[in-house]
Amino acid sequence: MHGAAPQGGLLRTRTKALYSFGNVGNQLFRDAPMILLLYYLTSIVGIPPAIAGAAIFVPKVIVGALSDFTVGVVSDRNLHRFARRNWLLVGAVLAPFAMIATFFVPNAAMSTQVGYVVVAFSFYMVTFASFSVPFLAHFSEISSDPQERTVLMAWKHAWTGAGLLLGSALVPWLIHELGADRGAYVTGAALLGGITAISLVTAWNAVRKVQVVTPLERDLSLRGLLATLTFRPFRVLCLSAAAMTVAAGTCSAAMAFFITYNMGRTDALVQLGILVAIAGCVVMAVSPLWVAAAKVLGKRNAYLVGALGHVITLLVWSNAGAGPIWVTYVCSGCVGLFNSGWGLIALSLLTDAMAQARAETGRDTAGSFAAIWSIIEKAGIALGGTLIASSILAIGGFDSAAAKRGIAQSAEAIDAIRYAFGIVPAALMCIAALIIWRCVPARGGAALAH
Repeated sequence: MHGAAPQGGLLRTRTKALYSFGNVGNQLFRDAPMILLLYYLTSIVGIPPAIAGAAIFVPKVIVGALSDFTVGVVSDRNLHRFARRNWLLVGAVLAPFAMIATFFVPNAAMSTQVGYVVVAFSFYMVTFASFSVPFLAHFSEISSDPQERTVLMAWKHAWTGAGLLLGSALVPWLIHELGADRGAYVTGAALLGGITAISLVTAWNAVRKVQVVTPLERDLSLRGLLATLTFRPFRVLCLSAAAMTVAAGTCSAAMAFFITYNMGRTDALVQLGILVAIAGCVVMAVSPLWVAAAKVLGKRNAYLVGALGHVITLLVWSNAGAGPIWVTYVCSGCVGLFNSGWGLIALSLLTDAMAQARAETGRDTAGSFAAIWSIIEKAGIALGGTLIASSILAIGGFDSAAAKRGIAQSAEAIDAIRYAFGIVPAALMCIAALIIWRCVPARGGAALAH
């Protein structure tokens, strides 16, 4: 159904909550490779970190970018024939198969295993694009009110916490309980795929009767998609997002290593689950507080508080090492608090930019905006979570063969893990905060400065 987008905050709370529930699946697909896959391929399968990182990075960047571009352009061009929300059903069908295939690495020669990972993860990225790009784009189409879009982002970010609990807390615990072998990881992947499908069908059903704007002008192409980067408000957000996602990818990929080697824990997956559960609960609880902070401080300043708080937390945590476990738990809660802030505000500014561009041009290019944003997120996480994290480990002399046999790592390798987990991500987050501070108006609301 098409027509006028809901005006002045007319979406029901139930609609906001259930559509945003789709972000659970989005978060699961985002986090599984970032938190579990590199650790699984190196410490369980036994592939050296540099090779495993490259096997993930290549499909995530190349196939991911092509898929996001394609879905963004096709979904924009075919709004009258195939409603954007219907792409969520496509993703719901493919998600379980893609998730299981990624972790179903055969017992074979390393070259065969690497080839399998590249093919399976390419299918994973195509599946991810089929729902992640339309899901994000549709947020700007179901409401024309800037404050309501901030509330929508708060719901979306709250469900991010639920996704963290399920994908990065419950499933790692389940894998540990099942023996932490290959079969356990495949079982965990099957559960993740099923939850993703449920979340996407729920989101589709929540908005299937919501009216949206479908402009008559649809002259969209690859050139038109790339032209969205000439829209300065969007370009500023993309630059900051690039730095933030590389930071998030590097930190998350190093987390299991940090718990195992720097904290000296033999129950790394259990502790990973506890830490992510703490962060996830905090994210769900504090999202409304960041909506209020954006009203009082302005979106830019609220973003800066969140980003710089995250930086300080990472620096403290990465230097705590094998200190008291309660320090680690407090740091995890602080990560949830500050991540909720900058993440929510960044997405709110993004939907503002989409709506501003639609108002100025008369064209709905939300799919193109979402495609580029998704590419930046996935490429940034891939760069940080595979190439940068694995390169830092390799430079520090991390020995995957020793890890598979349970042999201790060198002091240099442990120090490299500390850099990958805290120091490098903190530096990148400072760059992102600087970009927002310099380029976004202090009281930016519905529109960003040109």
